[in-house]
Amino acid sequence: VGMAKKTYDLLFKLLLIGDSGVGKTCILFRFSDDAFHTTFISTIGIDFKINTIELKGKKIKLQIWDTAGQERFHTITTSYYRGAMGIMLMYDITNSKSFDNIAKWLRYIDEHANEDVEKMILGNK
Repeated sequence: VGMAKKTYDLLFKLLLIGDSGVGKTCILFRFSDDAFHTTFISTIGIDFKINTIELKGKKIKLQIWDTAGQERFHTITTSYYRGAMGIMLMYDITNSKSFDNIAKWLRYIDEHANEDVEKMILGNK
């Protein structure tokens, strides 16, 4: 049985984290499906989408994981931090509490992610 041919040059595992309701799922759907959903549906546990982009002649496969923001899913979602090459930490610019919680999310990254993980903070809404 032959091996399936790879359809990409590079694979990146990225993680979206942040408080519940900051727009992680909306950003993911906008990027992966070019769709915008106006209704709020809370992510249960974790979900992911795959999108392939082309950059400098290379096909790059992005595996983007969307995590639930609620505390009750914390033990499930933090296990996905390991192996992530990049973590996008989101907050809602209209919700100061979600901005204040960035420090908590950064601690989770320090505790559970690889040391060399790239971090990005995104303000949304």
